[in-house]
Amino acid sequence: MLIVMGNAPTVKTAFNQVEQMAFIVFEGGEGVGKSTQIELLFTSLKQQGITCTLTREPGGTPFAEDIRALFKRINAHGDTPLPLTELLLITAARAQHIQKVIEPELKKGNHIICDRFLDSTYVYQSIVGQIEKMVVDTISRYALQNFIPDLTLVLTADPQKALSRIKKEKMRAEDRLDSFSNDIHAQIMNGYKEILAKQFPYPSGKVPVRIAIDANSSVENVFAQVKLAVLNTLGFQL
Repeated sequence: MLIVMGNAPTVKTAFNQVEQMAFIVFEGGEGVGKSTQIELLFTSLKQQGITCTLTREPGGTPFAEDIRALFKRINAHGDTPLPLTELLLITAARAQHIQKVIEPELKKGNHIICDRFLDSTYVYQSIVGQIEKMVVDTISRYALQNFIPDLTLVLTADPQKALSRIKKEKMRAEDRLDSFSNDIHAQIMNGYKEILAKQFPYPSGKVPVRIAIDANSSVENVFAQVKLAVLNTLGFQL
């Protein structure tokens, strides 16, 4: 499944013709295989001699990583954060991340691969958390300052398949998001499908280039979709 949403940039034929650094985002629910695909893309870029920076949200800077730890921790006292609290924490981490990592790295000439960005906020805090998109956009506008990814790859998979992957990952320590009920995981997956179908605009009003990736198949087949998406939208031949 390869679905392009938003206005794709002009395709360039090879890396040495890429004049502007690309900000690539991977999105999706828990257990869809984002980490694996991110590592595969990062390795492929390095093999091409392309300078690339890996980062993630929430996180990316020491302060933002502290917020991530707080955000994902399973609290023994049971006082889980409200969706609005989550939104404010995530936005604070994002402001730090953009100004201290993403923009400086792009200015250095490095491509960026980021695990999650604003679409995760739309899904987890707006669609699932039931905070109006207008509220998310109002708060996010100050952090983003019109910043928008060049390409967002949205991995979707059957919720049961995704949950089974989480359980099979022996080295993975379960966090608060992994421990969501099956119903919440299904809502998250449907949330990403809603973003794709409705072409959610960013606070600036621009619709980012989003490509749906079917993550139900093998790692190799999923990566083949990723490579095709990168080629068709950014002109990166891997």
